[in-house]
Amino acid sequence: MLVTIQELGKTSLYPETISKITRGDDEAAELQILAAESLVRSYMSRYDTAAIFGTATEPPTYNGTEVELIKKTVKIIASYYLVRMANPNVNIELFRADYEDALTWLKDLQAGNVNPDLPYRIDDPDTEIDESLGDVYWNSNIKRTQHF
Repeated sequence: MLVTIQELGKTSLYPETISKITRGDDEAAELQILAAESLVRSYMSRYDTAAIFGTATEPPTYNGTEVELIKKTVKIIASYYLVRMANPNVNIELFRADYEDALTWLKDLQAGNVNPDLPYRIDDPDTEIDESLGDVYWNSNIKRTQHF
């Protein structure tokens, strides 16, 4: 996981609020963080998400400054998911506004309207498609010569 429960407790929700919402069940908080990371990953198809988020067996390998913005986006979404579970002493409208802002930023990222300094996917030479281009592909027909 890119974001831990402890990190979420230091920057987004107080640890005691997380504990009250999840009733002391760390797994419930981890599931909300994983759901938030999955949502963010789904918008980042052109980037090397394995390097940014890590995998089930490997930790993240990219540690540029832009990762903090990705982490903040994950925390906002995870906080919203947690607050949705139960909202003791929390203004849910503030979290909803942050959640909508995070989704807007992810849509801009996906559309290419923002250009963070993140690593792009690496091309796999064993395939015909250049994966490093993201969702943009092009090709052409073989040039023809006409004979009369």
